Amino acid sequence: MFRRLHASSFAPLASFVAVLAVSLLALGLGRPALAGSWENLDEVIQKRGAIAIGIGYSTPPMNYLDDQGQHAGFDVDLAKALAERMHLRYTVVKVNNKTRITSLSGGETDMVLSNMNRTMSRARQIDFSDTYLLDGKRILAPKGQHRELKDFVGKRIAVCQGSNAQQAVAEALKALGDPSPRIMSFQTDSECFLALKAGKVDGYTNDTVILAGVSGNDPAFEAVGEVYSPTYYGIGLPQNQSAWRYRVNAALRSLVMDGTYQRIYDAWFGPKGRYPLPPASGKLPVWAD
Repeated sequence: MFRRLHASSFAPLASFVAVLAVSLLALGLGRPALAGSWENLDEVIQKRGAIAIGIGYSTPPMNYLDDQGQHAGFDVDLAKALAERMHLRYTVVKVNNKTRITSLSGGETDMVLSNMNRTMSRARQIDFSDTYLLDGKRILAPKGQHRELKDFVGKRIAVCQGSNAQQAVAEALKALGDPSPRIMSFQTDSECFLALKAGKVDGYTNDTVILAGVSGNDPAFEAVGEVYSPTYYGIGLPQNQSAWRYRVNAALRSLVMDGTYQRIYDAWFGPKGRYPLPPASGKLPVWAD
C-alpha cells in the first residue's frame, strides 16, 4: 500500500521550494535584503552610541546649507537637540525629496528630519514619530493678483518634485472645477520660485513656512487664500522598529516638556523669529495627534 520514496522523488518538490523562495525574495516577502533588518535597531544604536540622521539641504527655513556650506534650519537644530537628549553621537546624511525615504529603507539613515509630511502613502514605506510641526499648503503668487484658491483654476502652478503638494493641489483645483490642473514640477523649491519670478508659472505651492523661507519673505509676493491641505511634519523612522520609535518620541516629548523645543521654535517661527508663522500654523503638543 505504501511505496518507499527515494531521494529522487523529492527533486521536483525541492526545485519548487527553491523557485518559491527566490520568488518571495524578489517580491520582498522573504527575508529582508538588509542583514540588520531582523535586529532590534534600538539595541544596535545603543551599542553603537551614534546615529545617522538624514537631513535635507534645499528647503529653507526647515533645512538648507549656510554660507559656509553647513546644514542649518529648524530641522537641523531639532535633530541636534534630539541626539543630545538621547546621549548619542550623530552624523548628518544629505537627503532630498527623492532619497529621504529610501535612505531609511536602505539602512543609510536611522532617522530623517527633512520637512516630511506624514501621509498614508509614506506610512506604507516607513514609520513616523509624533508630529513635531503643524503647517498647511497655500499658493505663493505676485502680490495683489489673486485673492483665493479658485483664482488659480486654469493657471500654471509650480511644485517641487517629490512633494505631496503635487497631488494635493491637483485634487483641490479639481474640486473647484478645474478638469485638468496645469501642474509644473521642478527639481527644487528654489527653481519653483525662480519660475514664478520669471513669469513661467502663475503660482508656486508648498507649505506656508517653506514658501516664506524660499522666497525670503519677498514683499512682491504673498501666500494667497486659505490652507487647502494641512501638513503634519514627522520624523521618518525605519519600519517595524517600535523600541527605537518609542525612544525618539520620548526624547521629543522631553524637549517639549523642558522648554527646549519652544526655544528652537521661537528662534525660527515665533513672533520675533526669522520666519514668524501665522497663528493657524505652528507647533502643537507632539502627543496630540
